[in-house]
Amino acid sequence: MLGVARWLAAFLFFVLASASIAQANAQPIVIQLKWLHQFQSAGFYAALEQGYFAEEGLDVVLSERDPAKNIVSEVLDGPADYGVADSILLMHHAAGDPVVLVAAVLQHSAGALMTMTSSGLTAPTDLIGKRVAFYDNDSDGIDVLALLAEQRVLNKGLIRVAWDERLRRLAAGEIDAVAVYLTNEPYVMNERGHQVNLISPRHFGIDLYGDMLFTSRAEAEGNPERVEAVRRAVIRGWHYALDHKEEMVELIYRRYNTQNKSREALMNEARGIETLIDRYTTPLGQINPKRVAFLYDKLRSLDLVSAQGNAPLGLVFKAGSGVDALDLTTEERQFVASLSTVRFAVDEAGWPPFEFYGSQGQLQGIVSDYLEVLSKRLGVRFERISTSSWNEVLEGVKARTIDMLPSAASTPDRRNYMGFTDTYLTSPMVIVTRDNVDYISSLSQLEGQRVGVVGGYASDETLSRYYPGLTLTRYPSSLDGLRRLAAGEVDAFVDNLAASIHIIKMQGLANLKISGPTPYTFDLAMGVRSDWPLLRNAIDKALAGMTPQEHTAIYDRWVKLSVASPFPWGRILPWVGALALAVLVMLVYSMRMRALSRRVQLTNASLLEAEQALREKNRQLQEASVRDKLTGVFNRYHLDAVLFKEFERYQRYHRPFSIVMFDLDHFKQVNDQFGHQAGDEVLRRFCEIVLKNIRQSDTFGRWGGEEFMLICPDTVAKDAFIVADKVRAALAGATLYDGLVQTVSGGIRDSVGCGSIDQQISGADNNLYQAKSAGRNRIIFDLG
Repeated sequence: MLGVARWLAAFLFFVLASASIAQANAQPIVIQLKWLHQFQSAGFYAALEQGYFAEEGLDVVLSERDPAKNIVSEVLDGPADYGVADSILLMHHAAGDPVVLVAAVLQHSAGALMTMTSSGLTAPTDLIGKRVAFYDNDSDGIDVLALLAEQRVLNKGLIRVAWDERLRRLAAGEIDAVAVYLTNEPYVMNERGHQVNLISPRHFGIDLYGDMLFTSRAEAEGNPERVEAVRRAVIRGWHYALDHKEEMVELIYRRYNTQNKSREALMNEARGIETLIDRYTTPLGQINPKRVAFLYDKLRSLDLVSAQGNAPLGLVFKAGSGVDALDLTTEERQFVASLSTVRFAVDEAGWPPFEFYGSQGQLQGIVSDYLEVLSKRLGVRFERISTSSWNEVLEGVKARTIDMLPSAASTPDRRNYMGFTDTYLTSPMVIVTRDNVDYISSLSQLEGQRVGVVGGYASDETLSRYYPGLTLTRYPSSLDGLRRLAAGEVDAFVDNLAASIHIIKMQGLANLKISGPTPYTFDLAMGVRSDWPLLRNAIDKALAGMTPQEHTAIYDRWVKLSVASPFPWGRILPWVGALALAVLVMLVYSMRMRALSRRVQLTNASLLEAEQALREKNRQLQEASVRDKLTGVFNRYHLDAVLFKEFERYQRYHRPFSIVMFDLDHFKQVNDQFGHQAGDEVLRRFCEIVLKNIRQSDTFGRWGGEEFMLICPDTVAKDAFIVADKVRAALAGATLYDGLVQTVSGGIRDSVGCGSIDQQISGADNNLYQAKSAGRNRIIFDLG
């Protein structure tokens, strides 16, 4: 009975203690929003309404802004645990306030100055001596302050005006300019019938962080797990809000609309906010400590931060290094957690320095180091599956007996059964020959010769596809192929630059050299079986989270290798003093070895010099590999790569893009009447006209002959028509060669409703055919 009583007492103590802890965790967390309820805080509403906070075990209360109060003080001294403010937080940190940045919502600030169009004030310097109205508190508008300080307007002073008075006073002419939020006040003024000018800091070189989630140092140090949980939920909320803008607008309109905004105003704000978040080029929530340090120095140079103030050390919250530190979605996190092991395979023959086996049979090289990093960051165990050949590896992925390839090039054939991460290793594809061969400038020079490749590698698939005239000999590995080249079995070997140099050095293949570039590169990514896209996404994010220093350390560890001396001095020297005759023999032998060593050193020096020269030219080679030789625009190879990435982005994020197929009208007559030299000049002039009339985000290249392709991201067909027709009109109005007037026809198809890239290209081709049939010199869309 006594034992039972003790057990019951212990159990009761446990229940009471658990209840106490649960009660402590149940305390609501207050997040102070940056402004009144509007789409600016949509990610926080989504995290609350979709249950993301609740899934993290958080009871969150969102506090609407009181414009008269300082947000930072509300968090450090008031009722809030977290808050949202802009880069003004750098000033507070420098002044000694214990703030910690948790996540950046807006990668670019939304502050600006607004003037009436009738005033003619369109630049910061126009405001010198003018009446500039600013916020009536010290927790907003650092971007505007920085702009005014850099343009030397700030020393004239600012007028503090209550937020609800600024627009009326501007319209009445009582003030000349007001600080505004790009997504708010300009739309309000337009609704009221006023024409306004906007002076944006970004247009004058001031690009600060906008809204950032922050907390106190006490919270960051005392509850780091809770900080990470809040961060995860907020980031998930913002992804949801941006993916469901119409739904969030309706939610705000019905439940949070304290400003009585119209649905149109909220949707206008949503579109503007999305551009400032910029999530397709920067991971949502990311704060770059180096950018923070740069901005800190910038503000200090403008005397907005005291030169004696605290440096930005420790200002950015540092999340853990495991899977919780990655911005994985709930689905990605759950899928990764469900995997006990991930089966991978490499080429058993080895491909140094990327992947090869040590003396004990252990996997070594660049790939091994990356797998170790991924294992730690994702919490998964990688299991190597042994195969007899590279082709067996590829068949294993097709059969789902192998889950991933840690180093593989994304090729059209492989994309049928694998999804690929972004490229994490790039190395040129080069031509290796014996040292008695002159420089080779083009793969076409190898026609009629014996060319070696590794069977099944990207070099094999690329040369087979684009150079069918080459006679290829396939080898099981790079090592085997280079040895056969050295022995004279083939005339050239096409492979990866880093792998070729590594093998030539380590194997002492002194009669081989790098004889020329190719227009291609080995863009190595990690390939994951196509039915596991969530793992592919998680690996992509883990790789993206690595610092440049981490990538460089791995590469340098395996590429910068020295060649060990082949002469076993350690075993021979102890015998030198034993026998004089042996000494004499060894002296003679040593002289011969020195001569041989000098030859090896000279050879290695030549290889090192060639490597350095090739690295120096790597940028030019990579640029040349994607350019059409005649026109200088992108070639078919690069267009294929861009099409794949855009279509993949469309499938993952539902961001449509358009393809425009151009074909010069009656171009054969130009060649027949004026000659091919004139035809070449027309092609070049057409490309110049296109490049002058398309957008910076568009990709233009030569598809083949007189046919060209324009890829327009984030664009539906009717909007792509505006760009394409501008090109058509510009060409029709230009005189190209000896009075010749050239026209062009075009067909457009966007990705909406297309199940594949081929279907989209076919739709654009069909529309191009319709344009030709309808009389040429026109652009047709919406017929595919």
